Amino acid sequence: MWKVDIYLETDSTFQGKRERKCGYVLSAMVGNEEKTKENFGISKGTYHQSVLMALIEALSRMNVSSEICVHTQDSYVASRLLKLEEMAGEGWRDSKGELIKNAAEWEQVYRLIHAFPEAHKMTARSEKHSYSTWLQEMMKKNECGRIMGQGLEPETGSESNDDGIPGNDNPTGS
Repeated sequence: MWKVDIYLETDSTFQGKRERKCGYVLSAMVGNEEKTKENFGISKGTYHQSVLMALIEALSRMNVSSEICVHTQDSYVASRLLKLEEMAGEGWRDSKGELIKNAAEWEQVYRLIHAFPEAHKMTARSEKHSYSTWLQEMMKKNECGRIMGQGLEPETGSESNDDGIPGNDNPTGS
């Protein structure tokens, strides 16, 4: 199984709803070389919602089951990722029977993690990471006019990336 790191950032950690820039880096070792894909966009919502939208977009680029470690400064999203199966089992509802906040986004994350016959194995770290500064700098330079989650390649699993060359695989398609 491939080992992939997803690094997430937003330009603001303000908890309330607002427009903010988001970005991510997907990183995988292919042979002895790190291969990365990154993307940036705008998200309109809460901090957690924006982090989840960046994660959804990053996960939608995966084309094979992998061991994925999500790196984010959002400790809430990082901790809830580890309870995803439990949240799904409860129908995305809290102890009062009400839908949890961002239920639609969590359900999308769940669906993408289970998009292949063998689900991704997920871990998460709540931390400032090796791409934090670079992502922040790129978001300042970049207009980020695209809405996060729009204008991507076909959805996960909808096309074959098999080029017929044995061993020429990459979990992120690059």
